Amino acid sequence: MLTPVEDEHSQALRQQLEAAFCVFDFVRLAVEPGVEVNQALHRQGLQHLYQHLMARRREAWKKLRQDPRYADVGEPQMRWEPERALPERLSPQQVRQLVCEDPEQQDWALYRAFCQPPYGLRFPGGAEQARQVYGQWLDLLGLNLQQQPQVINWVGDLELDCQAPAMGPHLLPWSEYFDEGLEWWGVWCLTVWNPERRTLSVLAASATD
Repeated sequence: MLTPVEDEHSQALRQQLEAAFCVFDFVRLAVEPGVEVNQALHRQGLQHLYQHLMARRREAWKKLRQDPRYADVGEPQMRWEPERALPERLSPQQVRQLVCEDPEQQDWALYRAFCQPPYGLRFPGGAEQARQVYGQWLDLLGLNLQQQPQVINWVGDLELDCQAPAMGPHLLPWSEYFDEGLEWWGVWCLTVWNPERRTLSVLAASATD
């Protein structure tokens, strides 16, 4: 029902983002004709993101073990329980806020999170190049407002540790992937259905200093 899409354009953009120290992970999936796009399908998209993350971690682990000093390091593991994630569908107004290129915007500030990871974004062309690449990234993910994308937020119930110091440990998130971001910077996990292209994209981020 869902087929990963990784063409030359997406590979080049992914490499460009990694070189600039962007902290967002993402996958793009093609939805077969006739398949109903419901909440369950969005949740399946989360599993595809997990597979992508683990493939990258195993690749890094294999490279690490080539050094004899790290030959005994165990294979990476990550708790991932998407069945526990609470979905929140964004309204059209929230989606417009989401993609807005305003670095001062506080609510649903995807652009701000994109441009301000914990250690900064390092595009050779500075802020102007960051804005251009951000637009290319949104388009790749299907976040084109004219195509009426449908977006679900999967981490809206998670609270930053620094925002709830009197409440004790935060509710255990549905994946330890989010542990670092919950310290202070924040966490993201969205699924994006583009009905015109029949693509389902998943983006996530969690980082700390």
